[in-house]
Amino acid sequence: MLNAMALHATSRDAAEPAPPPPTVTPRTRTAGEDLYLEVILNGTSTSRLIHFVRHGEALCASTSDLRSLGFVALSGDDEQCLGDMKGVHYSYDVALQRVSVDASIDRLSLPRQVLNRNERTSIPATSSTGILLNYDIYASSGEGQGNISALAEARAFTSQYGVLSNTSLTRRYETNNDGWKSDSVRLDTQWRLALPDRAQALTIGDTFTGYLSWTRPTRIGGIAFGTDFALQPYRVTTPLPQFFGEATAPSAVELYVDGIKQYNGKVPAGPFQLTAVPGMDTAGQAQVVLTDALGRSSTVTFPIYSARQLLGAGVNDWSVELGAVREDYGITSFKYGHEPIVSATWRRGITNQFTFESHAEAGDGRGTAGAGAVWTPGGASVVNSSVSMAYGGGMQFGAGYTWTGKFMNLSLDTLRSRGNYRDVASGYGSAPPRVSDRALIGFNVRRASFGANLVRLRYANQPMTRYAGLFVFGNIGRGTSINLSINQNLDKSSDRSIFVGFTMALDTQRTLSFSAQRDRDRTSFIADASQPIPGDGGFGWHVQGRSGANGGGLGEVGWLGNNGQATLGASTMGAGSYSYADINGSVVFLGGHVFAARRVDDAFAVVTTDGVPDVPVQLENRRTGVTDSHGTLLVTRLNAYQDNRIAIDPLDLPADSRVQRVEAIVAPADRSGVVVRFPISQVRAASVVLVDEAGVDLPLGSRVDTGDGKPGIVGYDGLAYLDTLKGSTELRVTRTDGRTCTATLIYPEQAHDLPQLGPLTCREVRP
Repeated sequence: MLNAMALHATSRDAAEPAPPPPTVTPRTRTAGEDLYLEVILNGTSTSRLIHFVRHGEALCASTSDLRSLGFVALSGDDEQCLGDMKGVHYSYDVALQRVSVDASIDRLSLPRQVLNRNERTSIPATSSTGILLNYDIYASSGEGQGNISALAEARAFTSQYGVLSNTSLTRRYETNNDGWKSDSVRLDTQWRLALPDRAQALTIGDTFTGYLSWTRPTRIGGIAFGTDFALQPYRVTTPLPQFFGEATAPSAVELYVDGIKQYNGKVPAGPFQLTAVPGMDTAGQAQVVLTDALGRSSTVTFPIYSARQLLGAGVNDWSVELGAVREDYGITSFKYGHEPIVSATWRRGITNQFTFESHAEAGDGRGTAGAGAVWTPGGASVVNSSVSMAYGGGMQFGAGYTWTGKFMNLSLDTLRSRGNYRDVASGYGSAPPRVSDRALIGFNVRRASFGANLVRLRYANQPMTRYAGLFVFGNIGRGTSINLSINQNLDKSSDRSIFVGFTMALDTQRTLSFSAQRDRDRTSFIADASQPIPGDGGFGWHVQGRSGANGGGLGEVGWLGNNGQATLGASTMGAGSYSYADINGSVVFLGGHVFAARRVDDAFAVVTTDGVPDVPVQLENRRTGVTDSHGTLLVTRLNAYQDNRIAIDPLDLPADSRVQRVEAIVAPADRSGVVVRFPISQVRAASVVLVDEAGVDLPLGSRVDTGDGKPGIVGYDGLAYLDTLKGSTELRVTRTDGRTCTATLIYPEQAHDLPQLGPLTCREVRP
């Protein structure tokens, strides 16, 4: 049609030119043949029609149209002919009304294609209304003394009002002189409201002040508000290495990081941007391989490094806290400082290589304010520095350097204070150290790693403490490894500890280890065998034998199930011995049901199948249990704010069951639960054989109407599946030739699963 219109428009006998296609802007007629052609640029369709004028064998277009395709460095003429443009070749396909243009990259300015995007949006977080109680009960007995303690966490959550939680510890213990005594202490109480869309959270109650690597956090009771990037788990806040390149033709692009393929895709002609994701704080090598349609490939290798201490350009991380310092935590329940304190912390990525840091705090007659920076000058190195001033005099400054390579890593940092430098925490504990120096160097060679470290620490009015250490770890193979470490007090030659360990895997579950330790003038040997409790549930055990002054042994067994975890054990140490037991788990009230479950520290879900029992449930394609007699199952170990795939297996359901969906993607809020419903209903279904009055099967494709608006289709041998049947159902069948017939179906009272009924005679409806 486009070809016919173009020919008609250029006919010399036409009184007026024909109108152009409706998808383009009408043009003023010019001398030559007007064409509206699809443009293929460097092998990639532009999905656009461009007005060309054909002068003999030459194709010409307006400068503005060529600029809209991406051409640059064009003269100011109104019309440019493709054949006159340097570095441009073209071919005109008359049959397809298409022109293929090949142009050198320097003649084009194309939009950059962004590949391998690492960020993605998660589904909105949801939460139902419920209550949860985590408990951990521990009891021990030995040497005439007994002890029972219970750690409890009570948690209430809703979709609009966040999470209210309280933790407490209750003890009952036996003493030699006073017999049994009891006490109880409240640990933390807080209400937390998360704002995932803004990556911010508000906390009221017991919390911590914000801190940086060169400041100290303080436990307070009050209000805290600030960013929390955990609310957006798919957001990348640190700068990632990026490769910028250009493809002269549509090509396949592959990205390898340390020999492992990370990305495989296609890119059109033009510039592109490809993001590489190295291991955490590890230098590596990346390779980008471009292969065009002719099989020609080119490879570019470049080093990459990513530092988690840095923020991406323009990213802010901040927090503000106001409250009173919590005192005697774990001893008393409600002891707080009398003076209010305020704290503020702010970090910002100025560029991808430079992050600014600041912190200020004040209260109870003390206060500090300071600034710092984290900078990567290039390669796998990171430099940090900070300076902070105290109210009333005193200063703290720090500096550090980190270099992380594939075979070696080095870390140096120092933090020193001068004068009367005191932060808020100094009023409730020790002052910051006068000197804190650390140095670490490590090497990775094949299956072994080794290194050395040095620590210098001095507090006000105390002597300097200096320790040096050496460590070696080697993987011999087949699950066998050795470990050696030496720590030496540089100011006291007798203060030395040496540890040598050997570990061997007996199979995929059990391990055996031997170790020897020399601590000053004491030497001990330990033999240990264990089978850890599987994370999906089951039994585990642990036995240990020790020699030396505190020689003895230990033996314990444990079991983890859907309702909780239990551990029993006994231990001897020297002349003393004791036995112990531990039970932990949770009780959940959600969705109108009560569940006994294993301990729930993160998010969870209640799966309901509308009362259908024994339905298998999967979490991330792994079976996690079956629904109970009420058609419910509590599924733990979900990740808050992340996409969690929960599914049911319908293969074990009766044939007369109707399932509306078999999987759901849910993102529960922090420490909250959500109800996931899989509606399953029982229907009256049957396979019905339909024949006409002559006993011949009704034609394939005939339509069966049961009166409920959900027709069935006749298949081979006159067989139709119907699942909305009543005790007596009138069937109206429309044949493929347009004729109709009716039949009456009586559903048997004692039918099981999916009965086959018929043949039923369908009598033709005559006008």
